[in-house]
Amino acid sequence: MTSVSIDLINLLREQKFLPIINSKEIEEDIRKIDSLLKKNNSIKCIEVTLREERSFDNAIALKEKFPFIYFGLGSILNIEMYNEYSSNKFDFYVSPGLIPEIISLNLKNYIPGAETISEFNTLQNFNFKLVKFFPASLSGGPEKLISIQNIYKKLNFIPTGGINKNNMNNYLQLKNVVCVGMSNF
Repeated sequence: MTSVSIDLINLLREQKFLPIINSKEIEEDIRKIDSLLKKNNSIKCIEVTLREERSFDNAIALKEKFPFIYFGLGSILNIEMYNEYSSNKFDFYVSPGLIPEIISLNLKNYIPGAETISEFNTLQNFNFKLVKFFPASLSGGPEKLISIQNIYKKLNFIPTGGINKNNMNNYLQLKNVVCVGMSNF
């Protein structure tokens, strides 16, 4: 079994960046997405984090408002959160870190977060193909991903955390980077 479908990896690679919505107010979220789609109509995937009280309800509303977009839920912190939210049929789920109880399930729609060599090694051994590299700017940045690309050849990364328009190309030029995750778009 492998993690995350190849289709999602290809969609993200074409898209170049994964917009991350830190949802507080649904009207603001809708405006952000509308504006983003006007600037870049190739956006097909968006992550909505579960950091605020209304984030989940807002994510459901966004999924209904934009049915042509693949929505992922981010900030999954434990197996209980995954179990609670996975019944709502989001397209993918993202954690900021490695959660052993979830990775052992080897779910097709789950993107674990990692930043250390031990975590990368564990994820490759569990046949994961896509990993959120977080927090990228504080964890070695592009240099770290360059240094591991010949060791962890099966892993593809979404660097997130400290990524902006000024440094995103430093990541996107790497062969092991699928796209970058950004909330400041």
